[in-house]
Amino acid sequence: MNRPLLLYPRKQLDIGWRDLTAGILYCLFSPNREAAERSLWKLFAAGYRVQAAFTVRSCFDLCLQALAFPSGSEIIMSALTIREMADIALKHGLVPIPLDVNPETLAPEPVDLERAITPRTRALVVAHLFGAHVPMEPLVAIARTSRLFVFEDCAQGYVGPDYTGHPETDAAMFSFGSIKTATAVGGGLLRLRDANFCSRVRQIQQTYPMQTRSEYFRELVTHVCVKLFTIPLLFGLFYRLCLTTGIDFEKVINAVRNLPEGEEELSVIRKQPSAALLALMERRVRMFDADRLRRRSEIGKTFADSLPDGSRVLGDKCVFHSYWVFPVCVNAPEQFAGVLRKYGFDATTAGSALSIIEPPPGSSALPAKKIKDAFRNVLYLPVYANMPARARTRLQVALADIKASCPHLRITDARRVYSATALTIEAPTSTGAIKEALEHARQNDLPICVVGSRHNLAGHAFSNGAVALDLTNFRAVVRFNAAEKRITVESGIKWDAMQEAINPSCLALGAMQSDNNFTVGGSLSSNAHGRDLHASTLIESVLGMRILLANGSVVHASRTENDELFRLAIGGYGLFGIILEVDLALVENGVFQQRSQVIPVRNLERHFEERIRSDPEAQFFIARPSIAGGNFLDDTIVTVWRRTGERPAGVFGLDHERNVRRDRFLFGLSRKYAWGKTLRWQAEKAFSLWPPRGGIVSRNNAMRPPVSAIKMFDYHSPKDTDVIQEFFVPIPRFLDFFEDMRSVLLDSRANLLGVTIRYVKHDAESFLSYAPHEEAFATVLYINETTSAEGRAKGGALIQRLVQLAAQHGGTFYLTYARDVELADLREAYPQIDAFFLAKRRIDPESRFTSQFFEQYAEEFRVAREAAAR
Repeated sequence: MNRPLLLYPRKQLDIGWRDLTAGILYCLFSPNREAAERSLWKLFAAGYRVQAAFTVRSCFDLCLQALAFPSGSEIIMSALTIREMADIALKHGLVPIPLDVNPETLAPEPVDLERAITPRTRALVVAHLFGAHVPMEPLVAIARTSRLFVFEDCAQGYVGPDYTGHPETDAAMFSFGSIKTATAVGGGLLRLRDANFCSRVRQIQQTYPMQTRSEYFRELVTHVCVKLFTIPLLFGLFYRLCLTTGIDFEKVINAVRNLPEGEEELSVIRKQPSAALLALMERRVRMFDADRLRRRSEIGKTFADSLPDGSRVLGDKCVFHSYWVFPVCVNAPEQFAGVLRKYGFDATTAGSALSIIEPPPGSSALPAKKIKDAFRNVLYLPVYANMPARARTRLQVALADIKASCPHLRITDARRVYSATALTIEAPTSTGAIKEALEHARQNDLPICVVGSRHNLAGHAFSNGAVALDLTNFRAVVRFNAAEKRITVESGIKWDAMQEAINPSCLALGAMQSDNNFTVGGSLSSNAHGRDLHASTLIESVLGMRILLANGSVVHASRTENDELFRLAIGGYGLFGIILEVDLALVENGVFQQRSQVIPVRNLERHFEERIRSDPEAQFFIARPSIAGGNFLDDTIVTVWRRTGERPAGVFGLDHERNVRRDRFLFGLSRKYAWGKTLRWQAEKAFSLWPPRGGIVSRNNAMRPPVSAIKMFDYHSPKDTDVIQEFFVPIPRFLDFFEDMRSVLLDSRANLLGVTIRYVKHDAESFLSYAPHEEAFATVLYINETTSAEGRAKGGALIQRLVQLAAQHGGTFYLTYARDVELADLREAYPQIDAFFLAKRRIDPESRFTSQFFEQYAEEFRVAREAAAR
């Protein structure tokens, strides 16, 4: 599908150019503050006490200060609410108790409120969500019998003078923040029932510093830019720019919205609104457009009724819904949003800062299961009044298309060899969310797959009908102790992010893949290796892990604790549990001189023994044989990084990818033409041998490639694809294998794009070691093959020949890239595979963690065992 140039943004500011101009003028010519405030009180809710505040969060904080509940008091809150509201309650020493919300009505059930009230309960906070209104009468009646203070959080429910809060609620809070209805680019209004209480609130706020005119002016100018930015053409161009440059689109949007990434300090919200803000709030209240709101509600209701079968909008049975936003429930919402952008609509899972309140530890309060189950599948659609009718019609067609074909549930590996259609795809960002996903799968007897960067070629990361856990957003640095040279990270983090974290402390990773764009969990699950001569496989740098098992328990695995699980999980392809956190050893960030030379491949073994292995200063090594026709797999560029005492200026600064366009251009020529292979080889020799004395690099830069292999192979032709295979052969038998491999490649007429040779140490730790008995040279092949059935069959036959060839020379193949390997060949290369599957059955008896790879070979082992037993 061609991406349309227009992209309709997830939300547009509900403010006109005249209002923004008025706000800027208020900043330049400060209005009378008292007059603006008095007018607001009179206009907003005649007969009630009204207080203007900096934000709705400020309103809530002011009330809690005035109430001064005893520490440890409970405050019942709608379980789905703005995270900062619960945080504010906690900072006042209160205990937030979640009150479940019915996804159809967006209202708490009165019976749930009665059950939640205890002798320690002091207040109730009911949130009107997504533009819907909760019927307050039954809730207020229950609260009154227990003498609770009742808040209405109407931040998302402002509809002008038609509703300013239920008459019996003690406090109703309304927001005029950036994306709210009738925004004033900030500000909140607090409608209070009691005059004395209002006086206390007012006295507290008068002690706050004043928001300056310059602060508010900057906010207004920013929102002028945002309003321009959300014009569909400009928004679409920006999105395309993000795709091209690799900028995180969601991160930019959240930065523009100024959403707090962590816990917000109370000092941030303890301000008085400026006179300019008060004046613009007064203007927005006075000039509220009820007809515009009515049209928005009608459009939302009509669109909700047109949703495809099986889809529904949250709050579809509300008494009143103004459709401030348009939340629908879909499977795999993040992936759904990605597909929908291809149709020209910027749907998002981050339409607001809402989150679920969890019961406090040790509390008898019940978790909010109903709204939690619904909210995990929420996607916000761009449905609003100023979207053209024809665009809304196209959105309806797009939703129906996606619902029918489910492209958002399709998972394919990076080389497009294997694919599967998941039941759903979860993208958790916390350990708690991962545990919830596992518990949901257990309760519904669903299989689980763990997905990272998807750079495997044997179906290790997905299976049809499974719950796919995409952990690429689970990526925090948990702990970093520079003194102990140790870092603990979440498993979805990528290696480059860790290098960014540790480089300022002059530390480097002990072992790493030769590409830093993979997730740590995925790399460990395949026990990847890099260029380091002394710590070639990743297992060598792992101190321990926290693993979530199929039964829901979290265990620590290391060389001294649960050591069998440690050896199984590293190189276990996610079949024994979900790696949550990893403890890694760090080393000093040394400096190395990088030098290359060209030698015949027949001299490689002797050169390695005499010039590299015996050199105590040599740290990293890689060799790249020629793919050019004239010296095919003969002349070889050998690159070695040796320690040096030189410290040129800037050597410890992290390098970034260079010459990507140049190298991808040359790579593309070599993919299509024989002369392109010759040209690329000559260019690589020239680039590698210059400057003659080599370059000086830090360890971190030596480990992070100047051109990412992932970007080099970022190729999306529908007719062909670039695949990778890897074989490990003991060094004494390597040259014989290499000569035979050359003959096989020539005979098969394979379109070889590259070969690298690396050193791998003997590894007796990982259960499925690819170098279990002696050290080896790893040969990595990059091959272009057609995606037709004939091309796949030809590629499969070539791989089978190479797998058997490696075995004949005492070698193995990399299981991560194995494709349809015969069972006998699998057993020969990995004699422990039977014990591996037996351990899998013992540790995960229900096969909760699965994959296409597991399902294929588990079935073959079952059939083979049954045949042997006859």
